[in-house]
Amino acid sequence: MKEDLYLLKIDNYYGYINCRGELIIQPMYKNARDFSEHLAYVETIDGKKGYINSENRMVITIDADYHGQFNNGMAIITRNKLSGCINNEGNIVVETKFNYLSDYDSSMVASAKVGSKAGLVDMDGNFIIEPIYEWIQPFTEGLAVAKKAGKDGFIDLNGNIVVDFKFDSANPFSEGFSAVSVDRKYFYIDKSGMDNIKREFYITYDFKEGFARFKENGKYGYIDNTGKTVLKNKYQYAGDFSEGLAIFEAKDRCGYIDRSGKKVIKAVFSSSYNFHNGIARITYDTEWGYINKTGGFIYKPKGFDLW
Repeated sequence: MKEDLYLLKIDNYYGYINCRGELIIQPMYKNARDFSEHLAYVETIDGKKGYINSENRMVITIDADYHGQFNNGMAIITRNKLSGCINNEGNIVVETKFNYLSDYDSSMVASAKVGSKAGLVDMDGNFIIEPIYEWIQPFTEGLAVAKKAGKDGFIDLNGNIVVDFKFDSANPFSEGFSAVSVDRKYFYIDKSGMDNIKREFYITYDFKEGFARFKENGKYGYIDNTGKTVLKNKYQYAGDFSEGLAIFEAKDRCGYIDRSGKKVIKAVFSSSYNFHNGIARITYDTEWGYINKTGGFIYKPKGFDLW
């Protein structure tokens, strides 16, 4: 089984460590991204661009203005402001012909834009839903947000309108709910379009692990899927829950809380990221590091001496 590697920046160069904090790929790249599906985009000092594997072998070399991460075996590339797609063997499977192309979702369809109109394309880049919308997002939970005449609604994979175009904004469905707004009032709907959480908010966010962030009076809190406040809005900033923990911000420093609101990792970091497989990236000033879910260091950032 291939081991996960984690991006690390040291002295303006990028390399990778493993889950034990061991440096596996020395910091040697002037640009790099996280591994996704066992491949990572890198750019060498002399300008060579492509994707490496966990053995630091460049297995795909391709010149483009933008190189996306692999998702469902495909990665977006952009050349001269037009986007297409490559597979994990480096072959171009969708020509660079779209003004916008999203990642392919689990249904293996992507949102694509030609000129000012958007539709959905298959793995060959052919439209399966014609570009008649102002905007369309990838499918989540069987539905996609689409915009028509300035209003958001939802369509299914066959292009049928499931929820009418009546919202000023709408987020993709997450855990059965979509955060929507009408006339600057924010609330949640289910897949029938019904407002089953009878509560309005200043700003709403997606449900993750049963909780959703909200913002009122300049502070963040959390509700459950009945609309009940489970953590009061008292945080300068709060992130989505991931693996049972969420980022919070206090005095411009970041830490982590659990679902009860307990501060399990103190707010001492300059920036923090969500946990993935029990590990999260953090920065301390400009130095990168990684922690586990108790705040123990996988890789300690240079200059950190608070514990």
